[in-house]
Amino acid sequence: MDRRIKASRDQEKRLARKVEGFTTAGSGNGWAVKNDVRNTKWSIECKTTGAARFALTNRDLLSAERHALLDMREMAFAIQMCGRNWVVISEANFLRFLELEADT
Repeated sequence: MDRRIKASRDQEKRLARKVEGFTTAGSGNGWAVKNDVRNTKWSIECKTTGAARFALTNRDLLSAERHALLDMREMAFAIQMCGRNWVVISEANFLRFLELEADT
Protein backbone atom coordinates (compact mmCIF):
# COMPACT_ATOMS: atom_id res chain seq x y z
CA MET A 1 0.00 0.00 0.00
CA ASP A 2 1.21 3.46 -0.88
CA ARG A 3 2.64 5.33 2.16
CA ARG A 4 0.37 8.32 1.55
CA ILE A 5 -2.76 6.18 1.40
CA LYS A 6 -1.78 4.41 4.62
CA ALA A 7 -1.11 7.74 6.36
CA SER A 8 -4.49 9.02 5.21
CA ARG A 9 -6.34 5.92 6.41
CA ASP A 10 -4.49 5.99 9.72
CA GLN A 11 -5.49 9.64 10.20
CA GLU A 12 -9.14 8.84 9.49
CA LYS A 13 -9.21 5.83 11.84
CA ARG A 14 -7.47 7.75 14.65
CA LEU A 15 -9.82 10.69 14.35
CA ALA A 16 -12.90 8.46 14.14
CA ARG A 17 -11.89 6.82 17.43
CA LYS A 18 -11.29 10.18 19.10
CA VAL A 19 -14.68 11.61 18.08
CA GLU A 20 -16.51 8.34 18.76
CA GLY A 21 -17.49 8.12 15.12
CA PHE A 22 -16.66 6.05 12.10
CA THR A 23 -14.91 6.34 8.77
CA THR A 24 -17.04 6.71 5.66
CA ALA A 25 -16.32 3.90 3.22
CA GLY A 26 -15.87 5.21 -0.32
CA SER A 27 -16.09 8.84 0.75
CA GLY A 28 -13.62 9.84 -1.94
CA ASN A 29 -15.27 7.97 -4.77
CA GLY A 30 -18.91 7.52 -3.84
CA TRP A 31 -21.78 9.85 -4.57
CA ALA A 32 -24.02 9.46 -1.51
CA VAL A 33 -21.99 10.30 1.59
CA LYS A 34 -18.82 12.34 1.37
CA ASN A 35 -16.38 13.59 4.01
CA ASP A 36 -14.17 10.99 5.63
CA VAL A 37 -15.25 10.74 9.28
CA ARG A 38 -18.70 11.10 10.81
CA ASN A 39 -20.28 10.99 14.23
CA THR A 40 -23.73 12.08 15.38
CA LYS A 41 -22.89 15.80 15.12
CA TRP A 42 -19.89 16.22 12.80
CA SER A 43 -18.96 15.41 9.22
CA ILE A 44 -15.19 15.76 8.88
CA GLU A 45 -13.13 15.96 5.72
CA CYS A 46 -9.57 14.71 6.32
CA LYS A 47 -6.37 15.56 4.49
CA THR A 48 -2.82 14.54 5.29
CA THR A 49 0.53 15.74 3.98
CA GLY A 50 4.16 15.46 4.93
CA ALA A 51 4.83 18.81 3.28
CA ALA A 52 5.36 22.02 5.21
CA ARG A 53 2.35 23.63 3.50
CA PHE A 54 -1.14 22.67 2.47
CA ALA A 55 -3.37 24.64 0.10
CA LEU A 56 -6.84 24.85 1.60
CA THR A 57 -9.20 26.55 -0.82
CA ASN A 58 -12.57 28.15 -0.43
CA ARG A 59 -13.88 25.49 -2.80
CA ASP A 60 -12.59 22.71 -0.48
CA LEU A 61 -14.30 24.28 2.53
CA LEU A 62 -17.58 24.96 0.74
CA SER A 63 -17.66 21.42 -0.65
CA ALA A 64 -17.04 19.87 2.77
CA GLU A 65 -19.66 22.18 4.30
CA ARG A 66 -22.24 21.30 1.64
CA HIS A 67 -21.69 17.57 2.17
CA ALA A 68 -22.00 18.00 5.93
CA LEU A 69 -25.20 20.03 5.62
CA LEU A 70 -26.73 17.45 3.27
CA ASP A 71 -25.94 14.90 5.98
CA MET A 72 -27.45 17.24 8.63
CA ARG A 73 -24.14 17.61 10.47
CA GLU A 74 -21.62 20.34 11.28
CA MET A 75 -18.51 20.53 9.09
CA ALA A 76 -14.90 20.30 10.19
CA PHE A 77 -11.80 20.02 8.04
CA ALA A 78 -8.98 18.00 9.65
CA ILE A 79 -5.45 18.41 8.34
CA GLN A 80 -2.49 16.32 9.42
CA MET A 81 0.65 18.20 8.38
CA CYS A 82 4.24 17.46 9.36
CA GLY A 83 3.09 15.26 12.24
CA ARG A 84 0.67 17.80 13.77
CA ASN A 85 -3.10 17.72 13.65
CA TRP A 86 -5.21 20.78 12.89
CA VAL A 87 -8.96 21.26 12.63
CA VAL A 88 -10.64 24.08 10.70
CA ILE A 89 -14.21 25.00 11.64
CA SER A 90 -16.50 27.89 10.82
CA GLU A 91 -16.33 31.07 12.86
CA ALA A 92 -19.93 30.47 13.96
CA ASN A 93 -18.99 27.09 15.48
CA PHE A 94 -15.88 28.56 17.07
CA LEU A 95 -17.93 31.34 18.71
CA ARG A 96 -20.46 28.75 19.91
CA PHE A 97 -17.63 26.84 21.60
CA LEU A 98 -16.43 30.03 23.30
CA GLU A 99 -19.94 30.66 24.62
CA LEU A 100 -20.22 27.11 25.94
CA GLU A 101 -16.81 27.44 27.60
CA ALA A 102 -17.84 30.72 29.25
CA ASP A 103 -21.02 29.09 30.59
CA THR A 104 -19.09 26.36 32.43
